[in-house]
This record gives sequence, C-alpha cells and structure tokens, in this order.
Amino acid sequence: MSRTAYADSSATTLQSFIDNQSEPVWMTDLRRDALSRAGEMNWPTVQDEEFRRSDVGNYNFDEFAFETEADRVVPEEIPAGLSGSLTFGGGSLKRSSLSGELAKKGVVFTSFQQAFAGEYPEKVLSALEATLRAGMDNADNRISVFHYAAITHGAFLYVPRFIETSEPFVVTFEESGDGLLRVPQIVVVTETGARVSVVQRVIGANEGEVLMNEAVDVQVGESGEVKFFGMQNLNFDSSCFSVAHASVGNDARFEHYNGLFGGMFAKYRVDADLNGRGSDAFLGGVYFPTQDQHVDMRTVQRHISPGAHSDALYKGAVSDEARSVYQGLIHVFHDAVGSDAYLTNNNLILSQEGRADSLPTLEIQTDDVRCSHGSTTGKLDPAQLYYLGTRGYSPEEARRMLVSGYFEAILSRYPETISEEVHRILDERITDGG
Repeated sequence: MSRTAYADSSATTLQSFIDNQSEPVWMTDLRRDALSRAGEMNWPTVQDEEFRRSDVGNYNFDEFAFETEADRVVPEEIPAGLSGSLTFGGGSLKRSSLSGELAKKGVVFTSFQQAFAGEYPEKVLSALEATLRAGMDNADNRISVFHYAAITHGAFLYVPRFIETSEPFVVTFEESGDGLLRVPQIVVVTETGARVSVVQRVIGANEGEVLMNEAVDVQVGESGEVKFFGMQNLNFDSSCFSVAHASVGNDARFEHYNGLFGGMFAKYRVDADLNGRGSDAFLGGVYFPTQDQHVDMRTVQRHISPGAHSDALYKGAVSDEARSVYQGLIHVFHDAVGSDAYLTNNNLILSQEGRADSLPTLEIQTDDVRCSHGSTTGKLDPAQLYYLGTRGYSPEEARRMLVSGYFEAILSRYPETISEEVHRILDERITDGG
C-alpha cells in the first residue's frame, strides 16, 4: 500500500503534492494553473453575493491535512441492476465492476489513477482533459478553483456514440477521517446519441470532521442524455462544498438531482450550460437540514444557444434551529432566442426556530423568451392535518405522510438502486426532526 500524508493544505504543501503526482503532463499543468489562479483570489466572504447568507469565514482552508493512497482495486461481480460500480475509500479505489458487454463497446468507467495508467485511446483522455478544463474555467471562487489543484481521487465515465443503457453506473465515496480534506471529482463524457444515468453516493463514518470539496463535470454529446442522481449523508461533524457543471449539446438533455441530508455545513451549486440548439435541462433536488445544520443550494440555468428549455424544482424542509438557503438563477444570453425556462423553489418550516431563504432570479438579455419563477415558504396546512386526523391517523402519522408526500415529486425520479436508501434517510429525518 502506498499512502502519502500531508500535514496541511497550504499553497506550499499543494505545490509539493503536485510535484509528486505520477500523472500526464496536462493534468500536472491543470493543477498548477489552478493553484496559481487560486493564489490570486481571496477566500469567499459575506461580501460576495453567493456567500452572503452562508459565512465561511470560520474555516481555515489551509490548515486541513490530506492524504493520497494508491488504488487497491478488488474487482467484483457487477451488482444486479447496474451497468458498473466504483467504490472509493480513503481517497483510493477499493472495488470496481463494469459490464463486460459495455467494456467491449468502448465504455470506460474507472478511477483517475487507472485512467492515467491504462492504455486508453487518445480521444478518451483528451475528453477527460477538456472536461476538467471546462470545469475549472467555470469555477468563479477560490474554493472551487482550489478543488482542481487538490483533486485527491476521481471517477471517470466515457460513453461512445449511440451507446444506451437503462441500468445506472454507481460511484460511492466513503469519506471518513478526522481533520481531513477530501477532494473527489467525477467526470462524465458522452458522445453523440449516448444515453446513461449515474448515481453518486457520499457517506462517511459516524464521527470525525471531514472537509469535502468535490466537483462533478459533465459533457453531454449531441442528441444524448445524462441523468445524474446525487445523495450526500456525511456526519454532522463534517462540511461539504460541491459544484456540478454540465455542458449540454444540440438536442441533448441533462437531468441532475440532489438529495442533501448530511454535514453541519453544506454549500452546493449546479450549473447547466445549454450550449446547443434545442438542448434541455432539468435540475431538481431535496434538502432537509435539522438541529443546527446549514444548507445552501444554488442553481444556474444558463441559456446560451437558441431554442433551449430548462426547468428547476427544489423542495426543502427545515426543523429545529436549522437554516436553508436556495439561490436560483435563469440567465438567458443575447443570442438565446426562443428560450423557455422555469424555476420553482418550495420550503416547509417545521419548527419555530427554523429558517428558509429563497431567492429565485432572472437575467434576460434578449426578447422572444418565456421565463418565469416561483417560490413558496410555509408550514404544514392545518386543514390537511385535521382531515387526516378525522380519518384515524395520529398527529405524528399525519405529519409524516404530508412531509413524505411533499418530497415525492423529486424522490420518485430516483432509480431503484438508491431510492430505498434515500427514502430511509428522509424517513429518519422526519421522525427525528419533522
């Protein structure tokens, strides 16, 4: 086993880390570019609009230790109902599987370490490089840029032209430790006409502080489709920063779903760039902070090309002294005539001290568009509670039914392979805090 530990994550330490990596030249250059760019930026403060309601001033990002470990892959039989699975623990790939039929057709589903060490066609690694570069170019704050310098482990899915599979690929990050920085990355690239779904699970130990700084970068080829389902359930000692960025080609569709339950502090962002004529995106998610958790979710529906459509639907609930923040933006560029976009955010307040901020916004730079947004924040309807009571349900059962049903518009879309787990977490959250 080859493991290297670093006492902190300062610029000097990261430079040493980068110099010690056995990676392609382009990956080393990308890391160095990111480190240089991060050094020219300040850490976000409440003076920055995106972080105005989510103060990160108490984090000393340079002081977190981190470690790298060589992959110790144990091939396993592909689980039923999946196209492939990757499980990472401690920053390295532990278990791996991929459908033999898909592998023969040129599908690549592996860790970054394995991708760099393998003999994949040049176009495959070029796609990985281009997608990572696009993600870094999209990063607009020091935390996100810092990610690309410090990536500790990553999963890469490449799907050739016109390959379709209804069974998902699953990536699991088991992020545990204490006082440790974890920097995982997922890259998904689909060529023309390819259609796939990806499930990401982020879990951790019951105790120990982990600072997770992750990114998901997706390229959806022309007439293709990518569905991405995320679930994060770290312990309450930990924090998570996450940015997902997708570029959607002509007549292609991208769907992204988040289930956010863990971490004392969680700051998430999803950007969908509708770069192709007739492209389509759906962004959806659920969040349910309890105790004194803080969850901040930001989405950007970026209409760049004509005739594109996008929809966003996020549902949250807060209990105890928790706080949620949702910031949604529909940005229509000058040339994106014929754009059609909608944004909805709903929030349930389940306690006297809970707080939910909702800020949907529009930025329209052209005519001939249909764009609108809506937001609601309120408590459970007493009339509905009373009605269920008259039908023999206890107050606790009635609340459970209403809160569960409230989230179902999003959770019903999750694939079977993770649906049961997400519903179980939500049920526990309703019982404990709802």
